[in-house]
Amino acid sequence: MKRYPSQTADRFMIRLPDGWRDVIKVEAAKNRRSMNSEIVEAIATAMRVKGVQLEQAS
Repeated sequence: MKRYPSQTADRFMIRLPDGWRDVIKVEAAKNRRSMNSEIVEAIATAMRVKGVQLEQAS
């Protein structure tokens, strides 16, 4: 059975404050991304601002 990157990626459960899910959903749709991709991009952007180098997904 073929394995996809999403099947082997690290997983992390997150609790969002009330209303954030809806905001993320709207922003993801605007950017034509999944909610997961939108959250990952937001975290990556925040880390770049802090000067943190993240490993690129393969």
